[in-house]
Amino acid sequence: MDALERLVAIQEIRDQIARYAIWFDDKNWEAFAGLWADDAVFEVDGVAFAGRTALLEFLTSCLPSDYSGKHMNSPPLVEPDAEGGRARARTDVVWVSQDFENRIVARYDDRFVRIDGRWLFERRTEVVVPFIAGDPPMSETALHVSGSTMRP
Repeated sequence: MDALERLVAIQEIRDQIARYAIWFDDKNWEAFAGLWADDAVFEVDGVAFAGRTALLEFLTSCLPSDYSGKHMNSPPLVEPDAEGGRARARTDVVWVSQDFENRIVARYDDRFVRIDGRWLFERRTEVVVPFIAGDPPMSETALHVSGSTMRP
């Protein structure tokens, strides 16, 4: 894989990650289904949904059809392998529910495979940041520097 092929692969994978969020949030399930390899796996909190059919059954039924939310993704770090057939991507995500609360804070650790010229999700592992109630246990200096930007 030369430098240009690498850059093209990175952008194509970034686009797939963006499509996941947009099509999930818009409930465009037909397009969403096309993002996944047949043997893809979606895993969260140690529970794996193996195969496109199983993971789609789970993901498309997470919310009722009349309820919305939005994925807020960081720019992904995409690392294609040297041969150009597989890649890893890591993306931080915050999912905001329709009551405008942050419900999920996590990192997507994705594996992609190139099939027939298209990058497809081979595995998505959602690594959740566990909720801890109360103020963060920040140092006095950190509170002084960052305190004005935080909710009281």
